[in-house]
Amino acid sequence: MANVAVLGAGYMGSAITLPLCENGHNVHLWGTWLDDELIRASREGVHPRLKKPLHPKLQLHDSSELEHVLQDRDFIIIAVTSEGFIPVFQRLLEALSGPLPLFTLTKGFVMLGDEVLRVSEGAGRLFKARFGAHEMQWVSVGGPVKAVELAGRIPTATVFGYKGNDAAPFFSAFPTPYYRVRATPDVAGVELCSALKNVYAMGMGMCDGIHERSGVEMHHNFKAFIFNQAIREMACLIERIGGRRETVFDLAGVGDLYVTSASGRNGIFGRKVGAGGVPDEEYRLMLDAGEVAEGYHTLKLLMKYIGSVRERVLEQLPLLSAIQGAVFGGKNPRDELLRFTEQCYGSF
Repeated sequence: MANVAVLGAGYMGSAITLPLCENGHNVHLWGTWLDDELIRASREGVHPRLKKPLHPKLQLHDSSELEHVLQDRDFIIIAVTSEGFIPVFQRLLEALSGPLPLFTLTKGFVMLGDEVLRVSEGAGRLFKARFGAHEMQWVSVGGPVKAVELAGRIPTATVFGYKGNDAAPFFSAFPTPYYRVRATPDVAGVELCSALKNVYAMGMGMCDGIHERSGVEMHHNFKAFIFNQAIREMACLIERIGGRRETVFDLAGVGDLYVTSASGRNGIFGRKVGAGGVPDEEYRLMLDAGEVAEGYHTLKLLMKYIGSVRERVLEQLPLLSAIQGAVFGGKNPRDELLRFTEQCYGSF
């Protein structure tokens, strides 16, 4: 039996506790200072976002109990948004007396000072400042996993991108008949797939919004066009960054983009923008309703990240440029997507 701390009581943090609890592990779910209402409601019976009770053996803790939650744990799962990752990770490191294996469900990029980094890169720098020469034992948990379906025991497969050997023995804590795990040492590939699929899912959603607005244009045929180009661009960028191209053509890439485009919050955000909504306003409205379109924040940081790691790579990412123009460039989504079709072929 493993002793596990899960930090973050949102969709995925809460859902991942189910297979762990059902496998007989001692699991503690800690809510951040933004999750106190989720913890309170879950104690009373039903998790507000998953719309069902959590496992009866799961132990719930509000934001004041972090030090207690971290005592005598075997490994830690971090399940907060990319915007909240650095503050939570800093508090985590301050409370730890020594290093432990770290699993993360966070998708996107983080800011450390003025620099944009992958989540594991940002965590690694802070970890080194805290624990010196100790190697960080790290696992990036990729998709395709829709939290509500995992909580409903719908058959699900996921990818663990790992660095270091100490975390590997704990992989066996997760699998159940409905939750299957595949592992790869390609941390960069898994992380970037998890981030990029949210961005490209917004483009898929824009097609739905344009269709709703016009009634006929840019629907299933064009979504297939965009899906295919999204995978090609993800593979191009991930390979240039140092990840494995094959990671994109497996669950972490193709699978996760499919799920996120079909029913995720990023697709919903893209649909609203495609239907004529103002991107900033639509993002804030969703945020006020407790729904985070991670792709919006990720896209902001992604453009800076790309510029810092590879010059001229955007020339090979016409779909990404079109999504950027529609979300942050003040341009018409329909016009941007049509422009992308003219640039697409011959770009690789």
